[in-house]
Amino acid sequence: MRKNQPALVLGALGLFASSFALAQNYQQMPIQSGLTADVIANGTGSSSVTTNNDVDGVSYAFVAKDFLLTATSAPITYGLPVDGIINSIVTTTPGLSYQLASLSANNSLRLAAVNDSGILTFTTPKAATKLYMLSTSGSGSSTVSVTVNFSDGTNQQFTGISIADWYTGTNIALQGFGRIKKPGATPATGDDVPSPEGGTNPRLYQNEFVISAANQTKLIQSVTVAKTAGSGLPNIFAFSADAYSTCTPPTLQPVGTITANSAAISWTAPTGSTVASYDIYYSTSNTIPTSAATPNFPGETGTTKTIPGLNSNTVYYYWVRTNCSTGTSQSAWSFGGTFKTACSIFTVPYTENFDTTSTGTASNLTVPSCWSYLETASSAGYGYVTTTSPNSSPNSYYLYNSSDNTGSQMLVSPPTTNLSSGTKRVRFYARGSSAGYSLLVGTLSNAADPTTFTPIGSAITLTATQTQYTVNIPSGIDTQLAFKHGLGGTYRSIYLDDITVQEIPSCLEPTGVSASAITSSGATVGWTAPATVPANGYEVYYSTSNVAPTSTTVLNSTNSTPSPTTSTPISGLSPATTYYVWVRSVCSGTDKSIWSLQTTFVTACVSVATFTQNFDTTAVDSLPSCWASIGSTASYARVYASTAMSAPNAMYIYTSGTSTGMVSTPELSTLQSGSYVLKFKGRGNSSAGGVVQIGYLTNPTDTSTFVSIGSYTASSTTTVDNYSLNITGIPAGVTKLVLKHTGAPAYSVLLDDISYELNGLATSETSVKKNEISAYPNPFTDVLNISDIKNVKSVSIVDIAGRLIKNIESPSSTLHLGDLKQGVYLVVLNMNDGSKQTIKAIKK
Repeated sequence: MRKNQPALVLGALGLFASSFALAQNYQQMPIQSGLTADVIANGTGSSSVTTNNDVDGVSYAFVAKDFLLTATSAPITYGLPVDGIINSIVTTTPGLSYQLASLSANNSLRLAAVNDSGILTFTTPKAATKLYMLSTSGSGSSTVSVTVNFSDGTNQQFTGISIADWYTGTNIALQGFGRIKKPGATPATGDDVPSPEGGTNPRLYQNEFVISAANQTKLIQSVTVAKTAGSGLPNIFAFSADAYSTCTPPTLQPVGTITANSAAISWTAPTGSTVASYDIYYSTSNTIPTSAATPNFPGETGTTKTIPGLNSNTVYYYWVRTNCSTGTSQSAWSFGGTFKTACSIFTVPYTENFDTTSTGTASNLTVPSCWSYLETASSAGYGYVTTTSPNSSPNSYYLYNSSDNTGSQMLVSPPTTNLSSGTKRVRFYARGSSAGYSLLVGTLSNAADPTTFTPIGSAITLTATQTQYTVNIPSGIDTQLAFKHGLGGTYRSIYLDDITVQEIPSCLEPTGVSASAITSSGATVGWTAPATVPANGYEVYYSTSNVAPTSTTVLNSTNSTPSPTTSTPISGLSPATTYYVWVRSVCSGTDKSIWSLQTTFVTACVSVATFTQNFDTTAVDSLPSCWASIGSTASYARVYASTAMSAPNAMYIYTSGTSTGMVSTPELSTLQSGSYVLKFKGRGNSSAGGVVQIGYLTNPTDTSTFVSIGSYTASSTTTVDNYSLNITGIPAGVTKLVLKHTGAPAYSVLLDDISYELNGLATSETSVKKNEISAYPNPFTDVLNISDIKNVKSVSIVDIAGRLIKNIESPSSTLHLGDLKQGVYLVVLNMNDGSKQTIKAIKK
């Protein structure tokens, strides 16, 4: 059994990490004198002015982050820090840092030749157990000796200290801060141009010197560094120490009482030290504090402290150090401790969509912060955040009962203020992996005990699609909501998403919105009234965009209509267009419900005299508006990305087994005239020999009534065939042509540039007619003018995805298109002779 402690019991969130890290007593050793060269270009001006030497002997210097060649130069994003503090990245010395000397003065002890040496005197002598040196070697590695000089006149010498070349070494304290070429007497290309050097160069290195036990109580006054070998130029920049102390740190104890904004910590006094007080440092970062870090609570005289003012549901790290009254006065920081504050009591409204929580597994049961998964002992089920079946991407919450058909698996909400006041409700989406699975919603009196679950009403029977449910929470005393697997069988999956806990509104929204009586220009929208019927009726909002209206959405005659009853007609719509509809209740002039869940419908297509279709603006794996794949689902027609035809797209017709792939054209008003021709380009897809029959269905719902009037056979998979067929003999009542693939299953066929046009209209004639007409201004704002409208029967506005936006019958030369959104559109001029001209226009 997995043990799933609820994350919401006060105190249960407090985690004591026994000694995750001990802070050494690292202290910087600022240098008072002895530096001989300024090798760091900083501030504004040429590097020849802001430095007096180079690092490597061939004119390259370091660069600081504030370097600008001129006041108008672009700032760089790399470089040595302007404050000169170098935080070492050596993993064995976390928290160790160095202080460079001024970037505008000598900041390096530069030793050019063998036997060159220098003495670096420290501002404040300190006793230490270890000394650390920050250095690099330009133009090759070098070897130095380091003599540590104590204030009593003695010293300790370290010889054979290797300093790596500034581009190749390990034990790196800092890297990737860049360099710059100092200009010579005759400036060259690349001079004074800072470079990040790949983000890993140049490098500063760290050397460690262990002070012998006999010398650890002595104050280190200075160091003497001498170059003893190597072709490189050693540059010594800074020193730091692990300071010696007779004052030892305290020992942390387990964390005590934890609330949403406080935690009680304690420690035991160190033995062998005379304690004056303690300092406490805490942070949301686990970075170990340095000795120079400012404590949050200095001078504490007891061995306990309740840390106040914390954020809820947050992980904190803390350290304590001793201030002694004898010997060296301050210890290193203690080993670190950690705790997590409890969750605060949630107030409504709040929503959880699981999208910011890590996904889990059957052995890693993830839940959002302040939520928990709860199960009965030995349950085979589990729950975690998953990317499967969300209502809103990317995540949902997964409840699975596995082989358990009697236990409890539930998702538990945070404790909520006045949850059971009788004025709250929860709205959520849920689905089963199969229809008929059930889910219970209820409350818990004990978030750690699944037997204290009280259901609200009967179990909800789920569908196999994400559906929204609303449950009113009755009066009571429980403060936590739970979603419980309804079981009813084994191995059943349930998915939850977009859970919102809120006050029951004074004005309730309608439900069950649907559309009926759909035509090419309108539809009737209906819905179910809420339990309390609104006094002032309803408002209906519709749009071609799947963006829900908000309280700031402006309603007008082009996007909405009021209704006193539970249904209303919508008119003035564009044919073959997807519309989204929402409805809300109007209880008074100032009290309106939230918008209902949307319903979606597609307006019908209109008959056209001719058409041309190249599929290039149609999404792959779909069909253009008013085209339809008919017949078996195993055989189909769809748009296919193909460079073998007229790029980028063509239509692919496929046959599987004994079924056949069939596709119908848009509805045509001129089929019975006998004056039109169907043309297309075709070729085989995977092999030659595929046959496409052209014909019609005498019964549009029965594919067995197909009548062929012509056929095309793909000659090869490389040659594109040009096919045409005069359309004659179509009986009255038939409104669409059908293309039927009848070859073997492997003989799928690609078709492109399909047109149905007036027979005998030559390409040259069409071109002349098209060239006579233009549209202006282009781009346009609200009005688009057509230069010659006399031969234009109608105008179709098509978006770049191939969707028909609107159709304008008997147009004038001025098209009012202010209702279009910004974007690119195709303005199709449907001529009186059956031809078409397409103009690309841009709406600003």
